[in-house]
Amino acid sequence: MKLIILGTSAAFAGKDDGCPSYLLICNGKNYLIETGPGCMSTLQKYISYRELSGIFLSHLHADHVSELYTLRYAVYIAQRDGLMKKQLPIYMPKSPRQAFKFIRATIKNEFDIHEISEELKLNLDGLSISFLKTNHPVSAYAMRFEHGLKTLVYTSDSAYFDALGHFCKDASLLLSEATLQNTDRQFEQQGHMTAETAGRLARESGARKLVLTHIWPEYDKNVSLREARTTFNGEIVIAKRGQMFSI
Repeated sequence: MKLIILGTSAAFAGKDDGCPSYLLICNGKNYLIETGPGCMSTLQKYISYRELSGIFLSHLHADHVSELYTLRYAVYIAQRDGLMKKQLPIYMPKSPRQAFKFIRATIKNEFDIHEISEELKLNLDGLSISFLKTNHPVSAYAMRFEHGLKTLVYTSDSAYFDALGHFCKDASLLLSEATLQNTDRQFEQQGHMTAETAGRLARESGARKLVLTHIWPEYDKNVSLREARTTFNGEIVIAKRGQMFSI
């Protein structure tokens, strides 16, 4: 598996960055995880959008889905011109209902929507995927991708809770939200983690590598790195647009 960071910023795009979006490549298939603002231009540095095999959306907040609306235009034209013959599978929650209905009305027939839940287990060309509902104000799901002995876990947006640690167990790479720093830790109750808490999650789950993402764009990310190191002794990386990780 290979993971490419397309965007990392929480809430709004930081300078020279976009909002959360990641490209996962496995067995010659390309999966887009989140479609945060700015992901389309960065995606095309690596593959054509016509080469996508599927899309995963953890939840329906704007910083995670907004670029879906512009991607829809590209897919529509490609399908019209015979360059894409099938609907593109998209895996996403169907709540909040108002947000889902807006997406459904906007994207028309370009995508084949599948609802994600904790009961859903996928096997896509040898890539096994499972989901865990997280602690966030709207329905949001962490995602576990397994191929052979390698595992990528993406936390999505979430406060810490014990079941998340079990879900992340022995991850080869833990891609964890770290929205907050300790000066703002009181906001963890709104469904996010500090970098220190993300480090704790990595330690308790036995993750081999921790990649911090979804950081508030106006923070000094070196502070986030230092705070994560107080709770996790393994390798820690601050996610940056354009980074590639072999898993």
